[in-house]
Amino acid sequence: MNRTVTWVLLLVYIGLALLGTAWGTMPIPLNHVVRTVVATAGIGNVEDVPESEQFVVLRLRLPQVVLLGLVGAALACSGAALQATFENPLAEPGVLGVSSGAALGGAIAIHTGLAATVFLSLPLSGFGGGLAAALLVYALTYVGGRPTMHALLLTGVAVSSLSVAGITLVMVLADQHRVQELLFWLVGGIRNQTWEHVWLSAPPITAGVLGLLSLHRRLDALLLGEEQALAVGVAVVPTRLIVLVCTALATGAASAVAGTIGFVGLMVPHVVRRWTGPQTSRLLPACVTGGAAFLTACELLSRAVSEQFSIHLGILTAFLGGPAFLFVLRRRERAQP
Repeated sequence: MNRTVTWVLLLVYIGLALLGTAWGTMPIPLNHVVRTVVATAGIGNVEDVPESEQFVVLRLRLPQVVLLGLVGAALACSGAALQATFENPLAEPGVLGVSSGAALGGAIAIHTGLAATVFLSLPLSGFGGGLAAALLVYALTYVGGRPTMHALLLTGVAVSSLSVAGITLVMVLADQHRVQELLFWLVGGIRNQTWEHVWLSAPPITAGVLGLLSLHRRLDALLLGEEQALAVGVAVVPTRLIVLVCTALATGAASAVAGTIGFVGLMVPHVVRRWTGPQTSRLLPACVTGGAAFLTACELLSRAVSEQFSIHLGILTAFLGGPAFLFVLRRRERAQP
């Protein structure tokens, strides 16, 4: 099975991650970054690397690029799985309301103080909110039979609007300090995140992504249509529910630590699919590494732009993803008779 695209995108992510670790207000030579990172595995020594540089690399910047990889992988893989599950090229966590539901769950955890006092409460709240939103969209669209593309999208928009209204209510009820904390979290980004955020999000993201990867045979069957999937023995409804659970788990944890970062699950699968084809056994792994590389590249771009004016990662992906969404929608409409 050809995994060339996956490995190439992994190398791209590693290169971008090293660049992101070296680049900052305190520039660090790239060879010092590599030696510091490699030394953590017991290879080589860093005696001539200043301790200040080692601290910045290991304690400040490395956890951020690792977190970018985790979040990008979660969003891109979830988007590809949802597109295959619902046979809809516009399906992705943000469009279907999963990200907004996860953000609402996280906002409630932050507002009530659970996020600061109870371990894992933030990713679990994000998972619960994302899963509730996903199940609500699924129930509303499929209760009357197989939905059209527009019905699925409109339902997702409606559920997202409800979630946004809930987030707004939380912010109205919160004090000024909480409002500022919620606002900076909601616009999306990984700056000032630490290894604690990595350890908090890595288990649920890994579990959700591995769950989606294990479903590649069922997803390939769903690409052929519900009737064909049933004919080869695939239980359509249980498969969709499992995909929604795995997506909510990965997306909820990603949103909990990085805020709302939209359209990654739309853009990355469409680009990667051109190189791998629609077969999910190839597409999903490539989306994992492609999503990590894409989000890391977006963070580097946001840093470059931030030298002129401040722009958060979630805002940048929205600027990039909005036109991409419209392009895919128009192309889909032209393809329909």
